Amino acid sequence: MIDPFASLLQPVQLRTFRSIPCMRHLLIALFVLVSIATSAKEQPVITTISAVKVFLSGAEVTRTGKADLPKGTATLVFAGLSEEVDPSNIQVSGSGAFTILGVQHRLNYLEQQQDRAEVTVFKDRIATLEADIERENSLLAVVEKEDARLSKNEVVAGEQGLTLAQLQSINEYLRGRQESIAIKRIAIRHTITTLNEELGKVKLQLTQIQGKKTRPNSEVVVEVSANAAVSATLTLKYMVQSAGWSPTYDIRVADITKPMELTYKAQVYQSTGEDWDKVQLALSSGEPNRDAIMPTLYPWRLDFGTPRQAPVANVQPGFNPNVRDVRGIIRDASTGEPLPFVNVVLSDMTGQTINGTTSNIDGYYAIAVPVNGRNLRFELIGYGTQHMAITSGSMNVNMAENATQLSEVVIATGGTPASYGYVPGVQMKSVQRIRKQRGEQEALLFDKVELANASIAIGEVTERATSFEFAISVPYTIPSDGKNHQVGVQEQELVSSYKYYCTPKLDLDAFLFAQVTGWEGLNLLAGPAYIYFEGTYVGESLLDLAGVGDTLDISLGRDQGVTVQRTKRKDFSQRQVVGGKRVESVGWEIAVRNNKAQAIDLVITDQYPLAARSEIEVKLDEAGGAAVNTEKGFLTWKVKVEPRTNQKWSFGYSVKVPKEQPVVLE
Repeated sequence: MIDPFASLLQPVQLRTFRSIPCMRHLLIALFVLVSIATSAKEQPVITTISAVKVFLSGAEVTRTGKADLPKGTATLVFAGLSEEVDPSNIQVSGSGAFTILGVQHRLNYLEQQQDRAEVTVFKDRIATLEADIERENSLLAVVEKEDARLSKNEVVAGEQGLTLAQLQSINEYLRGRQESIAIKRIAIRHTITTLNEELGKVKLQLTQIQGKKTRPNSEVVVEVSANAAVSATLTLKYMVQSAGWSPTYDIRVADITKPMELTYKAQVYQSTGEDWDKVQLALSSGEPNRDAIMPTLYPWRLDFGTPRQAPVANVQPGFNPNVRDVRGIIRDASTGEPLPFVNVVLSDMTGQTINGTTSNIDGYYAIAVPVNGRNLRFELIGYGTQHMAITSGSMNVNMAENATQLSEVVIATGGTPASYGYVPGVQMKSVQRIRKQRGEQEALLFDKVELANASIAIGEVTERATSFEFAISVPYTIPSDGKNHQVGVQEQELVSSYKYYCTPKLDLDAFLFAQVTGWEGLNLLAGPAYIYFEGTYVGESLLDLAGVGDTLDISLGRDQGVTVQRTKRKDFSQRQVVGGKRVESVGWEIAVRNNKAQAIDLVITDQYPLAARSEIEVKLDEAGGAAVNTEKGFLTWKVKVEPRTNQKWSFGYSVKVPKEQPVVLE
């Protein structure tokens, strides 16, 4: 048998004492040959991505392939994988009579990953543009040659004996051809200019894309053993980090006589370096990247000036560079109530402020995140400042009171923030919370309804011990571009009750609410909701599941088909002085017109003042049939207004105060 290294070893012996550099070169050659011989034992396995399970942060990729295994041991290599393969979560399995002896992970910096789909598109476009430009230049050359030939024959010798008619005919022909050539030349040159401009733009875009840092490939090396040659089917699973999904919802109501339609969608993104081409997607509510260790509670020793501890619930996973907008609900850590007017500040990695916003009366905030956005800061007087890295498109915050700032807080009386909460929104409210906020009587408004039997499921749902999983039945393609790609999850038709609410003292518009129970079986997650009513887009809000509740209360916005007026009653309002006291009486009339073709259920809320000190006496003289909450001074009418009709309600109150003390009664 011929030794493959014999021809190399002999020259080494001859030149050992002649040249040290030659020895070095030959040793390198030997190393290369040995490497080739070693790598020749490795058997590549061609695989395709067949399935991906996407978590809220991170994803599990499944690849499948086939390999013909020889008798004995063999080394299989799964090449061309994402750089982000987590070595601690690699799983290899297969079918066939063989044994897996070991699994290793390595990075390959010598072979670049195949061009991403977007790069291939740009390269193809460049080739097409260059071919078009070449064709137009060829056409221009033909036109220029024809123009040159005509120019040579433009001078006609008089000695040729041409008649005047012949000369005129020739001139007309030449003029017509030259005009046609000039028009063609202009059109071709314009086309060439346009193509060159587009070519320059495409090349610039390609340069920017290819200018990104080159990523190495991951490889998984598997040692196997077989007692006989066998054809094996292999499955490789691994975790990647630059991927995730977030929920969004479309909520549609045709009119108040029809059920509500809820479309559950997912925004899936990934920038792992691997395109997911027509894969079987599964969306999981799990977060494997978060710490699974339960925090330990230690004794809390109170001291002067010690700030209140921030809740553990605010602990978040690492920064996610793919998020382009963030929404959420800000709550009081103790009470769970929404916090309005919280300053939300967006900053970059250096701490430089980029953008900012403020939470509304329901504690809801939304802020756009540019490429350099990294951190959010939440500030409110009386509360400890929260600093959070941007981790996902939905980030709820719990803020704890700060004992060192409480002395600086000034509490102003007169009106409750809940009175101003009639803005389009989606909130989860329990019956207990409704009773607490609106009184026992108003809790009865939330009728019990059930899910309709009719539903269209796009994906099957599997409930696990700590999460649930949507199996999407339709294959999806998710390129590695870091952009959001919409995936349909499921559609549900919900039987809803519809009620109108108005607070005419604050706003003369009537707001329509849809109220749904039985939502617990829909496996919803907090996320933005886009609301449509009567075929018109109403606005965007947030489906908030932070507070456990049994009623899905959805605002469908203002309905101009219901008009409301609140006017002062002249027959009731008066002022008089009795002894050292001044008595003032104020009355109001509320008028509602239903311009719609169907009757509506309406809840009207108003108020009368409460005495803040013993020198002030307040008396509700006339309630007008309203339910009275004496603790809060609220008046509530629950009425049905027939179509195309008007209805009115009146109430009045009187106040007795020292005559020299001013009070505001309106």
